[in-house]
Amino acid sequence: MAAAAQARCRRGGVRGDHDPVPGVRVHPQPPPQTVLEYFDLFERNPLLGLLDLDLLLTIDYLAMIPFYLALFVVLTRASATSALVALIAGLFSVALYLFSREATFSMWLLSSQYASAATAAQEAALVAAGQTLLTLYNGGSFGLSYILGAVSTLIFSVAMVRYRVFGLLPGIVGIITGVTMLVPANLGQIGVIVAMLSLIPTALWLILLSRAFFRTAKPTTSGGRFSRR
Repeated sequence: MAAAAQARCRRGGVRGDHDPVPGVRVHPQPPPQTVLEYFDLFERNPLLGLLDLDLLLTIDYLAMIPFYLALFVVLTRASATSALVALIAGLFSVALYLFSREATFSMWLLSSQYASAATAAQEAALVAAGQTLLTLYNGGSFGLSYILGAVSTLIFSVAMVRYRVFGLLPGIVGIITGVTMLVPANLGQIGVIVAMLSLIPTALWLILLSRAFFRTAKPTTSGGRFSRR
């Protein structure tokens, strides 16, 4: 979904202080690469450090939880099995992502401790702890999280097309979105290009579904029941 696309752009190195397009940040300076560079960034600008370690993307993933639940409620009437599998995949995607992003706040804490460290041994221990966080941050949990997000998107979307839930267009756009989310983030320049292009169907899919949810929840004028389109 949008979170996965943003994550792939973030991992590909397209980033910066300001976000003219969500998930794509343009920065004239390279981002931190080492633990000491992150410590220095947090000392100079904690907010920028949090943003650099995907604070907004973490909020984005948390926002997907009610989205997954809403899709489950709507689609379980048409295909309970597909809806359940897609929900589980989506929730596991969020859980793995949050697990991989322990560095977002912990690195800030470590940087403060490093600044007040009294001995070289304490500094070395804090740097080692920071390196562990960065390893987790860039590890397999992150990659698996957006693969599961892609699986969830595809299952939900295929079910929407098959059972004509919300019409054909949201399901078709969702399938395109899910396919682009399967491109590995570490696939080099190709991964970055696909990630940027995937923002278009992702945004369109979320807009279409938001409108469909609104129509579904809106009572009909005749009997106050919920309309289904």
